[in-house]
Amino acid sequence: MAPISARKQKITKTFFIDVSSPVENEIIDAADYVKFLVENIKVEGLKGNLGKAVSVKEENNVVTVVSTVKLSGKYLKYLTKKYLKRASLKEWIRFSSASKVNSYKLSFYQSEQDDVEEEVEEIDVE
Repeated sequence: MAPISARKQKITKTFFIDVSSPVENEIIDAADYVKFLVENIKVEGLKGNLGKAVSVKEENNVVTVVSTVKLSGKYLKYLTKKYLKRASLKEWIRFSSASKVNSYKLSFYQSEQDDVEEEVEEIDVE
């Protein structure tokens, strides 16, 4: 039998956050969101200690977080909610999971007013 290797392989996790909807409506700035993530992601218990372990970049309204340390989607959701609360946008924008694995998006809440208007339009058509 071959000896079992005690070394752990580095696992790279990639997260994608689609911020196109709020950015196109000029509600948030993608560069500001990336800056917030870089400043607030904790590595080994220290904020902003990303080094080579975590990289955050934005391209075409999609923020990509690549990590070689333990990082979860829940932690990114927590940081995003913190960012939205600081910008007073938490009531209008939500962080939700997209259809792909490790893929998320920022989208607007569907307001009750929009629902009422849609119902009125449906009634008028009939």
